[in-house]
Amino acid sequence: MYSMKNEKVNRKSPKKNIAFYISLAVCIAAIAGAAWTTYGSVDEYTRLSENTVQSTKEQESQQSSEKTAEIKPAEKSEPEKTESSKQVEKTEEKTPQTSVPERVRAVAAEPDQPKTCKPTSGDIIKPYSPNIPVRSETMNDFRTHSAVDYSAEEGSPVKAVMNGKVKKIYTDAMLGNIICIEHDGGYEAFYCGLSDTPPVSEGDTVELGQTIGFIGKIPSEIKEESHLHFEMKNSKGTIDPTSVI
Repeated sequence: MYSMKNEKVNRKSPKKNIAFYISLAVCIAAIAGAAWTTYGSVDEYTRLSENTVQSTKEQESQQSSEKTAEIKPAEKSEPEKTESSKQVEKTEEKTPQTSVPERVRAVAAEPDQPKTCKPTSGDIIKPYSPNIPVRSETMNDFRTHSAVDYSAEEGSPVKAVMNGKVKKIYTDAMLGNIICIEHDGGYEAFYCGLSDTPPVSEGDTVELGQTIGFIGKIPSEIKEESHLHFEMKNSKGTIDPTSVI
């Protein structure tokens, strides 16, 4: 039997239904929003991960390229040398490297240096020693030696060491018969201990290697083996003859 109470319930039902659907829609919207937010976070995380991986790969590729660039020069081998190049290198090693200025100085100095020869064929038996005294067998003492003594047998020829002109022929109490010759280049030479009959005279012009006298006696060195006492001077004084001849 239809009652007033049922009628009230029925009247309220549509409102309840509307509220239900509204609540359902709100829930669906909330769920959709949450799902969208979750999707966006996942998508952003995915892109970030991809970018990180890509950046890591680019860094590794760049480091690999740098290592390759560093290794390549060291690994690069030199081209194999041919036989001709080896011969050129050997020739360069054997050939002394003289600078151009040194060559120019050497060539320029040659014309100024006169040609020379030894005054005798013998060896040096007493060297030039102007500062350190050397023993004299004849005088039985130590004294400086301003000349070079060349071994030579008595009567053997004595030669002019350079071109020049006979300046003076005289006898010294200590060194015997002496011939003084003015040589090319500003040198003056004293050939001491010669025989009494020289083949040249004062004022004569002599040439390199020409015989100007013969070995005789040297009073101050009479106890030593037969030799030529040979002394040289320039504008500065006595010099070592071996520095010239």
